Amino acid sequence: MPAIMPAKGLVATALIICGVLYTLSPTTAAYGPMNHACCVKYTRKPVGFSLIKGYFEQSSREVCRIDAIIFITKRNKKICATTADDWVRKALARLSDKMKKMSKLQSNQSAGVSISTLSARGITSSS
Repeated sequence: MPAIMPAKGLVATALIICGVLYTLSPTTAAYGPMNHACCVKYTRKPVGFSLIKGYFEQSSREVCRIDAIIFITKRNKKICATTADDWVRKALARLSDKMKKMSKLQSNQSAGVSISTLSARGITSSS
């Protein structure tokens, strides 16, 4: 006759198995614990560029159902948008230009040449 596991032992075993499965699940392993909410719809109202401090992309190929651009405002508000909207494409282009300028500035400074030195010598960028 097979031994029957007491109810407490069965519950403990089930909890351990659930914990192991959660730890080994592909979503948790690839993206970490779910600590962010996904966009489920888009904001159609344009956001002023001066209010945007950054963005990140949400992919439907990962955890969330829709592709989205998530703008972060200066007040740390997250705004879901789609690249199908013209204002979103323009904001992304401006942010890209801003990043290129910052990158160029940083590479000039890391090369030991400060922008103020170049300006004092009458050297300016042609862009």
